[in-house]
Amino acid sequence: MLGMHLVLVASLAAVSSSDTVTRASIAREISSLIRIDSLTGPDGRPARVVAFAIDSIPRHLLIASFLREHGRIVGYLASHTQGAGARLIGERDNPIAVRDSVARALNDSKEFNDRLYYMLAAYWRRSGRTIDGYAPVERASLPSATLTRVGARFFYPDRFSATGDTMFTRVCSGVNGIGDLPEPVDPLVEAFVFVAVNSAFMAPHSRLMQAYELAAQRAKTSSVSVDPAKRLLRAQGAMWAQMEQSPAMSAAIATAYRKYGPVMPFRIESAVP
Repeated sequence: MLGMHLVLVASLAAVSSSDTVTRASIAREISSLIRIDSLTGPDGRPARVVAFAIDSIPRHLLIASFLREHGRIVGYLASHTQGAGARLIGERDNPIAVRDSVARALNDSKEFNDRLYYMLAAYWRRSGRTIDGYAPVERASLPSATLTRVGARFFYPDRFSATGDTMFTRVCSGVNGIGDLPEPVDPLVEAFVFVAVNSAFMAPHSRLMQAYELAAQRAKTSSVSVDPAKRLLRAQGAMWAQMEQSPAMSAAIATAYRKYGPVMPFRIESAVP
């Protein structure tokens, strides 16, 4: 009976251990998703790029199911972490060294890991899995206007044609107006809002696309100035004001929050009681 008892205790201990994941294990799995891919460079010649990628996630990873649901947000966080953005590798560069430097940038970033751990801990809570030594912070409350303001800045008029008849606008994660906001934006809020905007914008019969097209037309016609720089600033202001107040923008964020909200470290005041 004593031998059976010891076997049972050992079995329970193994289960308990498997339900606790170390930060080192998470770091290894994140690093394994940094890939070296071949592509055609800007000059048409073969090139290589190092980037964090979630389009092919090995099933054996502890974070596999989490990334299948939330990988777009994690991918945005990773690619916008200093030193971890996608890099085009020159012929003389060592791709392994570049990949390792990206892995170090992510592993050393408290900003990236604090947000990743929060999301993982919230996702794993339903299964009883925990992160060794991690205690989640209390959720913050954000006004919905904060999120729509961020969302509007992803619509970025950046130039007019030489004749002034056409306004060119980016809807972009890299070139946008977020850096011009008076207050810094939390990287996870930015990542969440971008995924919300991008999903709604690319959907069939997109209300957000329709709102953007109307806002672009109004911004172009209301920004008349003989000074090209002044006209562009006026167009940007007009675009952002319209998109920020757009019901389609609010709907896009509310829809995304229903999907991703359970793992976000914030509540939206007007959307969640």
